[in-house]
Amino acid sequence: MTGAWVARAVATAVELGVLDRLGEGPADTAALADGLGLHPDRLGRLLRLLGAAGVVRERDGRHEPTDVGSHLRRGHPSGMADLALLYDTDMFGDAWAHLADTVRTGRTAFGEAHGTDVFSYLEQHPDDAALYTAGMAAGGRFSTAVPDVYDFGGARTVVDLGGGDGELLATVLAGAPGARGVLVERPPALAAARERLGAFVDAGRCDLVEGDFLREVPGGADVYLLSRVLHNWSDGDARRLLRLCRESMAPDGRVLVAERVLPDRDGPWLSLVLDAHMMVMTTGAERTERGYEELLRSAGLTTREILDLPLEMRLLVAGPVPSPS
Repeated sequence: MTGAWVARAVATAVELGVLDRLGEGPADTAALADGLGLHPDRLGRLLRLLGAAGVVRERDGRHEPTDVGSHLRRGHPSGMADLALLYDTDMFGDAWAHLADTVRTGRTAFGEAHGTDVFSYLEQHPDDAALYTAGMAAGGRFSTAVPDVYDFGGARTVVDLGGGDGELLATVLAGAPGARGVLVERPPALAAARERLGAFVDAGRCDLVEGDFLREVPGGADVYLLSRVLHNWSDGDARRLLRLCRESMAPDGRVLVAERVLPDRDGPWLSLVLDAHMMVMTTGAERTERGYEELLRSAGLTTREILDLPLEMRLLVAGPVPSPS
């Protein structure tokens, strides 16, 4: 019941720079408060809670980050600080306050809270959009393992639909020097993508395309990447996107779907929490293997293999449904 309070305490420590300062070396409460301009008593009580939560520890009267706490420093490769700040926003919190409404009515809690869908909201709120892009990049760190389980060596053109800041596509292009890339995104994410993919763009190996992939996708590619995309959309919209990929792909093409694939029973805790988050934020859901196969089949595709990724993620490798012999 108090999980939201702990999350707020962690985000506060990130926001105030407490974990950044402790990452430079241990400090007692008085020195930490003085250096950051904080109230010593209140900071001490926050640190006690963070200690109980496993974020910091005290040794000889001085505080230092645990392994968890060190991941919450700004600039850490995990990006967990960005994720902590994103999950603490009113953008998310106000939507979760309407959870009962979505359970009663079937309408998205985000729409009840903000009067629009999440992607339209982000286009109208650039500060939240920046937090969202950074947080989603942090949550997508698993994606750098995709080339470890799937061989892109023969790929000619790889289209990443909704690829955020381009980290996955950059990893793919770095490991497949013969491939070209296309990233399709909405305007708020393209600035970060230009920074990450700039070298590939300058080398003529990557195009950045502003667009709505529910209306049109680039044609002729032999690999289409959908990394944590389908779970944002209803079955109807997901089916439409998969059908566009099927109609646009090369004859021997593949669609790679990276998602948390739920078992039919007793799903893992993190995946079920994120399924509820999809219910709050979007029209989508985390789906079972059977659910994804039904979507793929309805679009003329079928699962060829399923590969395991970190953080309860899996990679569904889909290709065209074989023609009857």
